[in-house]
Amino acid sequence: MLTGDETALRCFCARILGWSKERAPDIEHALRSIHLAITHRAALVLLGDSDLVSVAHALHCRIIGAERPFVVCDPRRLDVPATARSPMNQEHGADAFQSARGGTLCLRRRRVPHDLAALLALVRSATADVQLVICAEARFYTDPLLALPVPILVPPLSERASELPRIVDEYALDAITELGADAACFTDGDRGWVMEHAATLSAIEKTTLRLVALKTSSSVHRAAKRLGMSAMALGQWLSRRRVPPSWWLHPAPGPAIPETDDAEASGSQ
Repeated sequence: MLTGDETALRCFCARILGWSKERAPDIEHALRSIHLAITHRAALVLLGDSDLVSVAHALHCRIIGAERPFVVCDPRRLDVPATARSPMNQEHGADAFQSARGGTLCLRRRRVPHDLAALLALVRSATADVQLVICAEARFYTDPLLALPVPILVPPLSERASELPRIVDEYALDAITELGADAACFTDGDRGWVMEHAATLSAIEKTTLRLVALKTSSSVHRAAKRLGMSAMALGQWLSRRRVPPSWWLHPAPGPAIPETDDAEASGSQ
């Protein structure tokens, strides 16, 4: 059963797929596929050419609940616990399955674990209590093995230029709600800056959250604490993206050091 509001889930599907009338069938297909996935009758397949793990995690929070485990199985990464910046990762499929019990296990088509056969046996068990989400490239949409249930094909933002302001505003509202901020903190200028600097849904989600934290905190240190990351990492993010200094007061101290790649830290493809 869904833990969240069905209407809210429909609205989120529209956010990632589009609000036009032409996208209405895609949203209905997505909702049916989600219902099959949460009852463990099918895997939920997300297709696209950008970071989809963040989309998978957002769906998990809305349909199962943020308090339930969300685990990524990526053999290229070490076993790491969940943080504010990235979900839990398990290198081996069997371990990932056990950690994901009662929640969601997320795989990348390009990075399946070495013990995939053992993992599939666990997922196919009649007593399995794990929702399986698979992220892959858009080119797999016409694969006959994915005929049903219909995979969720997330279109690139380059195809949704007219909807981009609304997309940014919805992610900004999520950030404002999460951080308990005043809605007035996110301005038209902020929206324009995000539209210029964030090219994927994952980047928009991350950028709006960090900007709201920065604009409603007295320092980078306080903003970083609210975000669950180090002040140095947030300071480097500010420097790399040339965030306007009017949005923050005190740069993080210390020498610059390489930060973990944003896409890798978020578990992207």
